[in-house]
Amino acid sequence: MEQFVRRRLVRYALAYAWLLIISTFTAFPFFWMLTSSFKARPEIFTRIPVLFPQEPTLANYNYVLTETPAGRYFLNSLYIATVTTLLALVLTTLGAYALSRFQFRMRRSLGVWLIAGQMFPGVLMLIPLFVTLTRLNLVNTYAGLIIVYTMGALPFSTWMLKGYFDTVPRELEDSAMIDGCSRVGAIRRVFLPVAAPGIAAVALFAFTIAWQEFMFALTMMKDQEKYPLSVGINFFVGIAGSVVWGNIMAMAVLIIVPGLIFFLFLQRYMISGLTAGAVKG
Repeated sequence: MEQFVRRRLVRYALAYAWLLIISTFTAFPFFWMLTSSFKARPEIFTRIPVLFPQEPTLANYNYVLTETPAGRYFLNSLYIATVTTLLALVLTTLGAYALSRFQFRMRRSLGVWLIAGQMFPGVLMLIPLFVTLTRLNLVNTYAGLIIVYTMGALPFSTWMLKGYFDTVPRELEDSAMIDGCSRVGAIRRVFLPVAAPGIAAVALFAFTIAWQEFMFALTMMKDQEKYPLSVGINFFVGIAGSVVWGNIMAMAVLIIVPGLIFFLFLQRYMISGLTAGAVKG
């Protein structure tokens, strides 16, 4: 018995040690970005890397917020991400509910095609989408970028939410309709509150896509004043013939913080939504 307990402790110790190594390896770039955003230029280019700034400064943040269009870029990203999230929530909820609750022809095939669409990298769709949006006069518009991001979020979000909706007992809606609710009323008053974790997971997924995406935004947007943050960070590349790393790090922190706050706020819903959707699909 003692030998069994010892082996188990050794396995746990090795597992936690491995997790600690992986976590450190993964988190170190973010740690370096954060500390570098508070460093002066001489400390960034020292021969021996400095982990912590010797003389912390807010000069990089001050320059980004006062001398660059970072505020405008932030509002652009916030508007695009918010509208994309709302559209994705409405369309995904309706589509996932139909796949989960109704029987119709090609229902199973539609689900397969949703997943098949995720097999292709986004770069393959770049030129066709650009040509399509050009013909619709939607290039260099917020609407065009929102449509692209919403389309990108729908397949996986619909499939994930459909799996979560399958775990919600049909008897809840049936009981509500027996008590006098219409189907819409049963969905609004009974079904959606129960399915809130899955819907929150979709909201986080859609927001993250719209907030951090770079390739489509760089291709679709031509006016600098319409750039989102992910593209606006290029403002600091090539200034005075060099890369201003301190300012880039400060800008990167500003990009990450809103998404991180949103993730921390919805984290528990995200985990339950993903796991429930993965169990039954």
